[in-house]
Amino acid sequence: MIIIILKDYSYLCNHKENNQVMDVLNDIYAAIAAEGFTARTLQMIDNYAKDIQNGREDFSRFNLSEHAGLCKGGSPLIGASIVACYATASLRASCDAEGRQGQSQSRAEVSSLNLCRDAACARSTGQGSPANWEIDEQQEKLIEQWAKAANLWEDDSEHILTAEFGPKIAQGAEAKVYYSI
Repeated sequence: MIIIILKDYSYLCNHKENNQVMDVLNDIYAAIAAEGFTARTLQMIDNYAKDIQNGREDFSRFNLSEHAGLCKGGSPLIGASIVACYATASLRASCDAEGRQGQSQSRAEVSSLNLCRDAACARSTGQGSPANWEIDEQQEKLIEQWAKAANLWEDDSEHILTAEFGPKIAQGAEAKVYYSI
């Protein structure tokens, strides 16, 4: 067991065998693929997120300091990370099935893929890899679906941000900047 101390927070990291962590993630991924974001799937994600936040589980996609930051961000951030990881893994599996870069695989071979087999969900398999913009779009779409199903989504976030901070002064690919009023 490792204890991480960041300013006013400490986190317990329970390093388990990677196969145990992957089993939990694969169960969640299978439920998302089969059911979408049903009450059962949301509960699975929420339970795993709470276990990560409370130090009972690790999300091996991150190193220790990133993991501590993830825990500090709370259950919604952890849940979004789980969904983003699923989006990346499912898109890569789909690209592998399509045989991008000239490599062809049968459906049986693709279904036997462990969606997050290398513990770093965003790491390419070297086979038909999707473009970064495809990954971004898939992650955004699935995170929005999950957040709406989990009642974490605000449809009018621009209005809320503008009311709280004033007009937007800049925007990039992944950020919007507001002055604090």
